[in-house]
This record gives sequence, structure tokens and C-alpha cells, in this order.
Amino acid sequence: MQKEINQYFNGPFLKKNKVIQRNYQKNIINSCKNKNSLVVLPTGLGKTIIGILLASKCIYKYPKAKIIMLAPTRPLVSQHQDSCEKFLDLTSEEITSFTGKIPPEKRILSFKNSKILISTPQVIKNDLLRGRYDLKHVSLIIFDEAHKTKGNYAYNFISEEYIRTCVDPLILGLTASPGKNYDRIQQICDNLYIENIVFKNYQDKDVKDYIYDIDTYINLVDLPIKLREISAVWYNLFDKFLRFFIKNKLLPPNKSYYSKLDFLGISRDLTLSLHFKKENTLELSEEEFLETLYFKSPKIIDIVQENQLDIPSVYSYCSSCISILHAKDLLETQDITLFKSFLNKIKYNASKEILSAKRIINSENFNYINSIIESEEQINLSHPKLKKIISIIKEEIAEFNNKKVLIFTQYREMAEFLKNLLKNEFKDQFKIEKFIGQTSKTDDNGFPQHLQIEIMNKFREGVIDILIATSVAEEGLDIPNVDAIICYEPVPSEIRLIQRRGRTGRYSPGRCYILVTEETIDIPFFIIARRKESSMNSVLSDSGQVILNDNLKRKKIIFPQQKDISLESKIIENYRERREKEKQCLANRSIEDILTQLDNFCNSEEYRNLKNYGVTFYSDLIKFDESFLHAKITKLKNRKIKGSNNQKIYLNKHVKSLINLVKIYSRNGSLNYKKFKELARDEDIIDKKFYLHFNQACFLGYLKKLDNQVHFVMDFD
Repeated sequence: MQKEINQYFNGPFLKKNKVIQRNYQKNIINSCKNKNSLVVLPTGLGKTIIGILLASKCIYKYPKAKIIMLAPTRPLVSQHQDSCEKFLDLTSEEITSFTGKIPPEKRILSFKNSKILISTPQVIKNDLLRGRYDLKHVSLIIFDEAHKTKGNYAYNFISEEYIRTCVDPLILGLTASPGKNYDRIQQICDNLYIENIVFKNYQDKDVKDYIYDIDTYINLVDLPIKLREISAVWYNLFDKFLRFFIKNKLLPPNKSYYSKLDFLGISRDLTLSLHFKKENTLELSEEEFLETLYFKSPKIIDIVQENQLDIPSVYSYCSSCISILHAKDLLETQDITLFKSFLNKIKYNASKEILSAKRIINSENFNYINSIIESEEQINLSHPKLKKIISIIKEEIAEFNNKKVLIFTQYREMAEFLKNLLKNEFKDQFKIEKFIGQTSKTDDNGFPQHLQIEIMNKFREGVIDILIATSVAEEGLDIPNVDAIICYEPVPSEIRLIQRRGRTGRYSPGRCYILVTEETIDIPFFIIARRKESSMNSVLSDSGQVILNDNLKRKKIIFPQQKDISLESKIIENYRERREKEKQCLANRSIEDILTQLDNFCNSEEYRNLKNYGVTFYSDLIKFDESFLHAKITKLKNRKIKGSNNQKIYLNKHVKSLINLVKIYSRNGSLNYKKFKELARDEDIIDKKFYLHFNQACFLGYLKKLDNQVHFVMDFD
């Protein structure tokens, strides 16, 4: 039962009596106000409020500074903006959200005039790379869903840039689930320069008075005999293709379980090895290369070469096995409709002469299963999970008087199928909708983010009763008053399990139903997620295992004098027009004129004034000498003359090789013609081939021949 609270967080820049005070939030803020912190808090305990409270303190400390709040999706950005406007005592103009659809010139001005900026990370990263603004005067950056801080995600770039440019940086990472083990958690701490970890769970003394119980029900279902028979026939086909890998020693014969990861690993290892052996195009050391491999000993490339295997055949058999295993999972854990849909994709690929698909449809197994599916009208092949979902919803109505349910499913096609199924079952009793993300697929545009926001608002307001969602609804979104969650299948991820379960139990006791098909991949997936969650909690409970940053030396941020906003507005207003005029000017002037003009401008009063108002010039971002600039402008002029149709000029690989020869072996930009021909001969570019491609390089303006010298004019993209 939740404890009654009459106190509020009140203070500078907080709206009076708007934020209910919770002791654990107060404790967290006190431990985060001077250190880069990773806050791990179960979903529903107010991570956003912690960010807002810390932001209010940072505004008080540095009134002229900016605060950036980052979130991975636009619906989440919109939600954070609403929360900031609701709880912070700032004008709407001082709280701004950024999207890529807002023109750069407007983002520059908004950055200068706002106190809080809420954005997806890619927009901020792009602006920083282009020098539109910097992070020198940012007093706090909040990284929501901080578990995404890995790989090439934009969070990494922004955190590094922030630490590099700001003298008093403060980072707050927020997540309900940072990762399954020590290595993953350590990686987040390293990437966000974390000095302090705060971990709370539902059992902590200062937390348990503010939460409601979430009861988790594991609903086991048995696969009908007919579906088991189809699955067995289908898996028998997999066994036939598996013999290729056993026979050629690509996989061990005594393995108890073969998964899609095995065949994805073989394909990936083979691709990496081919790139590594071919002039190391991966730019990895031997040690780094070995670390990236799925099969380290023996390596797949060594087995392939030793057995003199046909590499395209290895890829093709991998593709066949992955398709069969994926279809088997659809049949056993989703429904026959998704299985049929995937078989149709295999048929289509086979019609396009794709060998991996033709191998499948030419089998007796495929023909037998296809004949059964075609007579489906006489046989009930629907999955038992469908009846179970209907039963759970009816039970929620009868026992708990609950008409608001959130259903999670792995696949978009299943979301559409469940929507139609439930509409047919409950008629006009409920308003039912699906909630899916965006996609770049030509046959499925998904839901644009403005539609996602609209649907989520309707669900909050009670206009929609039952929402069927894919993973897009797992992270961050505030979905109040959902007392029941139904997971159509378990997921093998502790992050996704925690995120799904955390959508309920926020404002009243909640129930989480997980549907599991016996003797299918559902079972190991559920066990894996639980084990990963337990491992994560173990590391966080003893955060002394994690190495934290202790190298940051902070100084007070110094702010420049207030600038004339009207002048800034004028600069931004002419931003696009000025840029276009510069392009035209560069394309139509001689190089000597341009260099003279640039030299005069860089020494002018106008240049100094613009620099003082934060305008960034290309020369500030890329340090170049006169010869470099000469080549760049020549390239621009050449495009103006020969590329007026805006089509990209295709360069043959031999043309590129000749350009690179002059670029690499020239002295002061020129190379002896005889020496040039000798170098080209080493590349097997001789006789007619040489003259053809050398003339093309000269015609396109990349090279130029004067007397007995070949001159390098410009590089290709």
C-alpha cells in the first residue's frame, strides 16, 4: 500500500506544490548533485522527476547555463517536454525540444535562447559535428535510457564531447536496467565518465513505502498435436541441411542445441575474415580481429580453406538453416498465420532464383507441410496462446473490473493479427489499437512518431482500452493506470523483461502475465532473462566491483557578456541565404580571387564580430593549408561545370587507382610521367586500359598532365 505524503519538493525554479516529495528521490539528488552519476531505478519510481529536480538545482547554480535532456525516441522527447513544463517554473520558450525536422538555423537560435533542451541524441550530435553550437556552457546533460550507451550510439560522442569542452560537467544517466553483467555495466560507466552509482530496488527501505506489488503469472500452454507434427517435419528438414556443417566440421556433431546464432556466427566470421585477409579493410589488429569472432578456435576461415569449401555455398546453407529455425519459432510460439506468411516469403525468394530458398521449397518436407496448410479450413491450427489471451482479458474484467490492458508482442504482424482477433471477440466492448514503431521497409511504413504520440495520449486518456504494442512501448514511456500487462512471449533480455513488467503497478497493484509454450524456445528465453536480471542485480548491489571515474578536475564555468539577441536573430535569419550565395561565389570565381577574399575577410572587423556572436566558420573546424583549399575549390568548380545535373559521377576502380598513385607518390603534387606509367603497370593498368582511364581522370579534373609531369588536382569522395 502506498504511503500518504503531504510534503512537496519546493524551491527555486520548481512550481509550487507540484512535485510530491519522496525520501529516496531526495537522497538520490543529494548524491548526484556534484558527481557524474548512473541512477538505476525500477520503472515507475520517477526517474524523470529525479532529472527535473537535479535540473532545478543546476539552473540555480548556473542561471546562464543550458541543460540538455536526451532521450532515444521522439515520443519520449515529447513526454519529457510535457513533464518539464508541468513541474519547472520556466516559460515555454525556455524549454525547447529539438528534432531533425527543425531547420539548423532555428536550432542555433533556440539553443542560445533556451535553458532546457530536450532532444534525441542524433540531432545534438549532428549539430556539434557541424559547429552550430558547443557544450561549454551546459551545466547538466541527462542521458535517459542510459543502457543505450554502447557501440556507435550518439550518446557516446556527446558524453565525450561534453567532458572535453565543459570545465564543470555534470552527467546524469537514468535507466531501469543497465545490463546483464559486470562488463556491460562497466562499459556504460566508462562511456558516461561515471563517478557514482545509485541503485534502488523495490526492497529498499526508502522505496518500498511508495510502490505497489506486481504479481507475475507464468501461463504455460501446450502445443496441439497437429502443430507438433508440422514442427517435427519442418525440423527434420533442418537436420538434413545441418549435415553439411557437421560433415565439413563447421559445427560439432555432439552439440545438444543448434540456434540461429550458430549460423549467423559462421556467416559473420567468414565475412570478417575475408575483409581482414584482404589488406585488412577492417583496420583491426590481429588481437582485435580474433576478439570479434564468434568461433575463435578453430576459426571458420581456416576450416573453409582446409576443406576447400565453396564460400557461396556456406553462406547459402547458413541462410537456409536460419530461415528454417526462424519459421519453426514462429510456428511454435506465435501462430500458424505468421508461419504461413514466412513460407510465402520463402516462395517469393525462390521465384527470384535465390538458392537458399529454392533448396527449401524443393524438399518433400516443404511440400507436405504446404499441403496441410492449404487444407487449414478443415483443421484448427490456431495457437493456444490466442485463447489464453482472451481468457485473461475476460478474467481481468470479471475479477478486477479492469478494462485497460497492455499487450506486448515481438512481431508487427502479430500485433495486427491480435488487434483483429480481439476486435472480433469483444466487438464494440473495447476500443482496441496497435502501437508499432517506424520502419524503412517499402511494404511497411510503420507508425510515424507523431502518430505514436497521438495513440499513446489516447491510451492515457482512456480513449483506447487495449493497446497491442511491439518493443517501441517498452522503454521510458509513461503509461499510467495500466493494471495488467500480457506478454505474448518471453524475451531473452533482462532489459526488455524489466521494461515490459515495469509498465504496470505504477498507481495501483499490477499483474504481469507471460505466455509460455511448453517445450519450445519460450522456455529457455524466459530462464535466460531471469538469470540475466539476477546477475545484473548482483553487480549493482556490490557496485564496488565497478571501476568509477576519479580523474575529473572541475572549475567554475565562466560566461561571456550578454549578446544582442536582435543581431543574433538577423544572423540566423540570413543563414541559409548566405550559405547559398557563398556556394555560387566559390563556383564562379578564380581560385586566386577566392584566396584573396578569404584572407581579407579573416582580418576584417565583420569576421571578428561574427566570431564573437558564436558563428562557426569552416576553417575553424578543419585546419587546411593553401594547397588543400586550392584542391577543394577546384573540385567545387569542376562539379559546377560538369556535374550540373547533380548526378554523382561514377569512377571506375582503375581511375581511382591512378588518382591514388599520383596522390601517394607525388612530390609537391606532381609525379614524373614515366614513373607514373611504371607504377600503373604494377597495378596491371597498361596499354589501352592505361590511356583510357588516365584520360578520364584528366577529363574529370582529378589529374592534369603538363610536359612530362602528372599533377594531382583533387581527390575523389
